[in-house]
Amino acid sequence: MKSRKNLLIFISFIAFISLGLPDGLLGIAWPFISEAIDIRLEKLGLILMAFVAGYLSASLSNSKISNIISLGWLLAGSCMLTGVSLWAFTWAGGLPFLLIAAYFLGAGGGAIDTSLNIFASANFSPSVVNWLHAFYGIGATSGPLILTYLFTQGDSWTMGYFIVGGIQIGLGIVFLSTIKLWKNQATESPDPKAGSFRESIQQPMAFLSILVFFLYTGFEIGVGQWLYTILTQSRGIAEDTGGLWVSTYWGSLTLGRIFFGFVLRKSSTSKVLSLGTIGIVLGSMMLYWDVNANLSYASVALIGLSCAPIFPSMIALASTLFEPKFAPTLISFQISAAMVGGALLPASSGFLAEYFGLEIISFSFAIQAVLLALAYAVIYRFKKRNALTD
Repeated sequence: MKSRKNLLIFISFIAFISLGLPDGLLGIAWPFISEAIDIRLEKLGLILMAFVAGYLSASLSNSKISNIISLGWLLAGSCMLTGVSLWAFTWAGGLPFLLIAAYFLGAGGGAIDTSLNIFASANFSPSVVNWLHAFYGIGATSGPLILTYLFTQGDSWTMGYFIVGGIQIGLGIVFLSTIKLWKNQATESPDPKAGSFRESIQQPMAFLSILVFFLYTGFEIGVGQWLYTILTQSRGIAEDTGGLWVSTYWGSLTLGRIFFGFVLRKSSTSKVLSLGTIGIVLGSMMLYWDVNANLSYASVALIGLSCAPIFPSMIALASTLFEPKFAPTLISFQISAAMVGGALLPASSGFLAEYFGLEIISFSFAIQAVLLALAYAVIYRFKKRNALTD
C-alpha cells in the first residue's frame, strides 16, 4: 500500500510539471507571437483572460466532473487537451484563434490543478505539498530554458511550443497507462460529504484566504509574464540575458519549494508564510527601485524564493484553518480566485503600461506585494488568537 502511495505521489509530481511548462513559455514567446500576428504587446492581458476563463470553467465544475470520470482519466484527458492547445498556438493566424487556444489550454490546466490540490491537501503533508508545487516550478523553469536554447540555435518560438505540446501528449499517455491505479486511489481522496458552497464561504477567514490566493497568483504570474518584457524592452537587457533571468525567477521558486519542504518538517506553516510575504515585499521594492542591474537581478531571485512557499503552504493550511468538510470546497474557491487574479492583475498591469509605460508594471508588483502581506497578517493573527495549530 505504501509503495502504491509513493507511486501516486511520483505521478502527481509529473502532473505538476505538465502544469508549469506552458506557464513558463508565454512570457518569453509573447513578444514574438504578437509580432507574428501583428497585435500590440498589451493584448497579452486578453490572452490571459481567455486562459483564466477556461481555467475557471474546469475548476468550478470540478465536483461534477469528478462524479463522471476518475482522476486518472481526468489527468490523461487534460494533458492531451493542453498539448493540442499548445500546438494550436503555432497555427494561430489571428487574435480570435489564439483566444480559443488559450481558453482550452486553461481548461486543461484547471482540471489538473484543482483535482490534485484537493487530493494533496487531504492526503499529503505540508512538506509533500510544497515539493509537489516545486515540480510545477520545474516545469515553469524548463519552459523559458527550452525557448532560450532554441533561440540560440536559430529556431523560433513555434518549435518550443511543438516540443512542449508533445511533452504534454506524452504525459497524457503516462496517465492513460496508470488509469487503474488512479481509479483505485481516487476514492481515498477528499471526503465526498463536503460542505455546501454557501456554508463554506461563510466560514471565518474564508473570504480573506480567497483574497490571498487572488493577490498571490496575480503577483506570481505577473512577474513571470512581464519580467522579460520589462528587462529587455524597458531596461535594455539583451534577449538571452533576459531569458536567463526569467528562468532564474522560476528556478528560485522551484528550489525554494524544495527547501521549504524540509523547513516545514521543523517549522510551522504560519511562520514560513510570514517569512515569504515579507520577502516578497522587499524583493518587489528592489525590482521597482532598479538602483542598478545587479540589484534588480538579486530582486528576481529573492522574489522567486519568497514566493516559493506561499501557494502550497496556503493549500496545506486549509486543513487546519477550516473544518475538514469545508476545506475541499474552499480550496476550489481559492484556486479559482488564484486564476482570476492570475489573469486580471497581469492584464491590468498591461493596460496601465499602455498609458504610463512599462515601468508602471514593476510599481504595480510592489503594491500587490504589500496588499498580500497585509491580508496574510490578518489570517496569522486570527490563527494565533484562536490557537489553531498547523
